[in-house]
Amino acid sequence: MMHISEEMLTDTSKNLLLQMTARRNVAPKRLVEPGPTEEQLNLIFRAASNAPDHGRLQPWRFILVPHSKRAELGNAFVKALKQRDSNPSQDQIAAAYEKAFRAPCLMIAVISSLPSEPAVPLNERLISLGCAMQNMLLMAETLAIGSGITSGQAMNAQSIRDLFFFTEHEEGICFVNFGTVSSRKPARPRAPPSSFVSTLK
Repeated sequence: MMHISEEMLTDTSKNLLLQMTARRNVAPKRLVEPGPTEEQLNLIFRAASNAPDHGRLQPWRFILVPHSKRAELGNAFVKALKQRDSNPSQDQIAAAYEKAFRAPCLMIAVISSLPSEPAVPLNERLISLGCAMQNMLLMAETLAIGSGITSGQAMNAQSIRDLFFFTEHEEGICFVNFGTVSSRKPARPRAPPSSFVSTLK
């Protein structure tokens, strides 16, 4: 495999690499106000729209959760908890409810398995969603906005499905969070390409 040193990169490529290597997943509790502006959100979603999309299905969508709906989301989290555990503690209930109020900008990523022509399998749709989300996270990084992805057992609980009006062919994949980073964890070591790339022999 040919090795390309950073000295061989154009300024644009260097900037892109810098954003990629700088990006970190930030826990929602460390994302505070201010969140992205409407203009910044539009840039983030424009980045998402450039993800690969086999068949041009647009098999994914994002649903923003405004502050006026956070209490409803908190109640949905609590209902999901009680569905899994018939006797949760008050601390568990409070923690489930509080999750809805973390990060100033919160949205849920939704995938659709609606049959299509030509047929596009779910794994390809998930790849498209993953690319869209990575584009969003990188755009946020260029705007000095922190981001984090969260999921959990409540993702497709009936209370969550009802709140977001999922169709029978839709599934919640994760929550995407944006905001100002209040504190950062130290960067963790990244695997070198030689550890995950090989050549067919």
